[in-house]
Amino acid sequence: MAGYFAELKDNIVQRVVSATDAQWCVDNLGGEWVQTYYSTEGKNYAGIGYTYHQDKDNFSAPKLFQSWVLDNNCKYVPPINYPNDGNTYIWNETLLTWDKTKEPWLP
Repeated sequence: MAGYFAELKDNIVQRVVSATDAQWCVDNLGGEWVQTYYSTEGKNYAGIGYTYHQDKDNFSAPKLFQSWVLDNNCKYVPPINYPNDGNTYIWNETLLTWDKTKEPWLP
């Protein structure tokens, strides 16, 4: 059965392909390959530019903000939780706060 495999260079994903196994990728495409999982709970599907974390056998997307940290699920999270009050916010990296945004359709 085919699966998905990510080519790594210095633990950064270069490409993702569908193949029978990682060894097929090495034999036919060269390089270093690890499996990535499309819909497996607790696993993040690899994308170009993602980082592979060997200790967790998982991938993380590129870091959006310097202040965000990697959680146990290999996802970057802000140092302050997103407000849960029904409003819309955007992250302010300078102040390390969530800034309330004005809905574009409101005056």
